[in-house]
Amino acid sequence: MPDAGATGDRPRYVMLAPSDNVVVLTRHVDPGDEIVGIADQRWKMTTHLDAGNKLAARPIEAGQKVIKLGVSIGTATHHIAAGDHVHTHNLRSDYIPIDVKEAQHASTD
Repeated sequence: MPDAGATGDRPRYVMLAPSDNVVVLTRHVDPGDEIVGIADQRWKMTTHLDAGNKLAARPIEAGQKVIKLGVSIGTATHHIAAGDHVHTHNLRSDYIPIDVKEAQHASTD
């Protein structure tokens, strides 16, 4: 479902499958940008995000599967509000073991 508030012919996001609970940005957004979300919700962006980043299409509760392209890509680690950025800070992969603290320490050594 494209962003009804998009300018021109290019939507700000796409929903890749009807069962998805995330949408994928098609272009960057900046803090303060407002996107018309699913069911005419207004999503106000709080940070810069690039194309390809995921936003919650609707609220996702802690422990709930995050669905993209009709398949689970992981599990929400805490509540994610509609329009919030979905990434490793609030999503645990069910397929790739990631220890964020170890990865951060390794990159500074």
